[in-house]
Amino acid sequence: MKNIYERFNIKEKIVVVVGGSGQLGLKTLEYLVDAKCIVVNLDLINSFNTKKNNYHYYKLDVSKESQVKKVVQKIKKKFKKIDILINHSHFKGNKKDLVPFHNFFSSVDKYPSNIWKKTLEVNLDGLFYVTKHFLPLLLKNKNSVILNTSSTYGKVSPNKNIYGNSGINSPIPYATTKFAIIGFTKYLAAHYAEKGLRANILIPGGIRNKNHKKNFLKNYSKITPMKRLSNSDEYKEAILFLISDASSYVTGSEITIDGGFTAW
Repeated sequence: MKNIYERFNIKEKIVVVVGGSGQLGLKTLEYLVDAKCIVVNLDLINSFNTKKNNYHYYKLDVSKESQVKKVVQKIKKKFKKIDILINHSHFKGNKKDLVPFHNFFSSVDKYPSNIWKKTLEVNLDGLFYVTKHFLPLLLKNKNSVILNTSSTYGKVSPNKNIYGNSGINSPIPYATTKFAIIGFTKYLAAHYAEKGLRANILIPGGIRNKNHKKNFLKNYSKITPMKRLSNSDEYKEAILFLISDASSYVTGSEITIDGGFTAW
């Protein structure tokens, strides 16, 4: 039997991270590479700066099933199987920055149908395509893991008082998809447990970044018991727990890391 420290060991595991070039994804990649996993980042851009030979990158638009199928075939040819699939990918309007008063932040009665569809295509269709085509590679192991990323706004409605007149908010398609990711993951957990697959949900709170305005930081902190947003490196330990044998009896579960934001 492994001791407690060995159960956290993920060395040489083949880990695919979808959306690894985002704010949370970069910290995930950083940790996994240092943990000596074989790490594969699937994203539209490669913003992870490393020359280590256990890191691999493939360009991917998850909303295009044909692209997903091609990338999965490349990974299958190179690695034969994978051990862990982490989904961080999501659509939040502008690719780089949150632009105030962008159509992405419209109210429900004025919401552009094309942006609604685009958000669902990335956040849900993409999640489905990636899961569907990677499942055969995962199920070769009899001990595989899927970790999907939702949000506090997959548990509670966005609090409009945080955003004020900033022109930024958490709009209806984003909240809808983040709720759906939880149900999607629980379905996988229930229907594939007997095949050795565990599936769980990471629920992060707001992550501080340079684009946040002072008024937003003040409002968010005011209604959060810990009085602040998270830092992007405060999720690695939870991710390690959920993807390692340390969580061998955990499936269909949510781990919420939000400073108490949803505890009220």
